[in-house]
Parts: sequence; C-alpha cells; structure tokens
Amino acid sequence: MFKNRARLVSVVLLGTLMIAGTAVIGCHRPPMLCGGAGHGEEFAKHVMEKVDSQVEALELTSAQQKRYREIRAQVETQLVDIAEGRQAFFHEVKTEMEKDSPDLNVVTDLLKDHSKRFPERMTFFVDRFVDFYGVLDPQQQGKVIARLKTKLKRFEAFRELACD
Repeated sequence: MFKNRARLVSVVLLGTLMIAGTAVIGCHRPPMLCGGAGHGEEFAKHVMEKVDSQVEALELTSAQQKRYREIRAQVETQLVDIAEGRQAFFHEVKTEMEKDSPDLNVVTDLLKDHSKRFPERMTFFVDRFVDFYGVLDPQQQGKVIARLKTKLKRFEAFRELACD
C-alpha cells in the first residue's frame, strides 16, 4: 500500500514538474505565443523573416531578387506602421478603460476608427503579393500556388473543427 502511494505521489510530482517546466520554457518564446500581442516591436521583423524563408525556397534570379527587395521594403514599412498604430490604439483604449468611469462611446469610436484601416491595408498587401507573383516564372508560380493550396487545406480543416 505504501509503495503504491509513494509511486502515485512521485508520478504526480514528476508530472507537475514537467508541466511547470514546459510553461517556463514556453514563456521564453516570442511574445505572441506567451501572452503578448503580435510580437511588439519585433512584429515586422518576425513577419518578414517568415516571408524571406518562403521566398528563399523559390530561388529567385538577381532581377527577381531586386524587385523582391523593393516590394519587401514597402511591406516592412507598412508592417512597422501597423505595429506602431496598434500600440497607440491599445494605449488609448487602456487609458480610457483605466478611468474610474470609462466612456464606452470613446472606446467604440476608437474601435471604429481602428477597423476602418483594415480594407486599405488588406488591399495594399494583396497588391504587393500580386506584384511579386507577376515577377516569378511559371515554375516558381507553381510553387507559390502549391503552397497556397496547402494553406487553404489547413484552413479548411481548421474551419471544420472550429465551426462545425
């Protein structure tokens, strides 16, 4: 009886230590994965690193690389602006909500103003993608399409789990 109880306590302690260790290790990941919001100041850098790794697989020619760098600079500038705007937005919302009696009309106006920018930003990124896609040769375009189809399948699988 004592041996079984000792084993149970040992397993519970070991499990607790493993869970605690995983939580501590997880918090050393980028802020987005551990309670942060969009990587803070590193947002643009993080996104562009992901894009660069995907573009690297396309093996661009020097002319394509030149055009990519131009498009990349435009996208990175826009991402920095978005991150700064987002931080300012959240600061304004937080400031209002920390008041003794926050005015929800002010908060809703902030939300409305902030959400009005989404369509133009989406259009900007779609246009830059189409610009980049137009620079690619048919084989590279095929790789991009294959990647998009894979992403779409993952999204569809996610929607089936989450929405149905």
